[in-house]
Amino acid sequence: QVVLINAVKDVAKALGDLIGATKAAAGKAGDDPAVYQLKNSAKVMVTNVTSLLKTVKAVEDEATKGTRALEATIEHIRQELAVFSSPVPPAKVSTPEDFIRMTKGITMATAKAVAAGNSCRQEDVIATANLSRRAIADMLRACKEAAYHPEVSGDVRQRALRFGKECADGYLELLEHVLVV
Repeated sequence: QVVLINAVKDVAKALGDLIGATKAAAGKAGDDPAVYQLKNSAKVMVTNVTSLLKTVKAVEDEATKGTRALEATIEHIRQELAVFSSPVPPAKVSTPEDFIRMTKGITMATAKAVAAGNSCRQEDVIATANLSRRAIADMLRACKEAAYHPEVSGDVRQRALRFGKECADGYLELLEHVLVV
């Protein structure tokens, strides 16, 4: 049920992003960054609707629930990474200390992922998927918000953004390994 709710939330969020991108791109030239963002938002919307349909089907098939939850989480993290990697500054900024506090969630999610890989139990994989989704999304958000803090230099900002991306990429590799196991 949580996986299905998350898939619906993803579609709703993508729809909101698509509406915002459509408003921003209205009347702009084809090479404008807002039009590029609109194209990306449309792709995300299609991906999320497809994911929702797969999730609904997977709910019918109990044996694949863990796999489906993990696949949906991996896709969600990839989408969060795309937003994170865009040059658009965050809506708000936070302190580097706020970002440091996010590492606890990553640590817990990593431990859960390793345990799920070892146990291979569907409920452990589902719990890992749900925890991972939130932990990585929170980390990426906090990283970008902290990187854009006014007291952070351009060099430190670039390094922080690079390391945030590397962390998420590494975590994706871990989840893909759990998926194979």
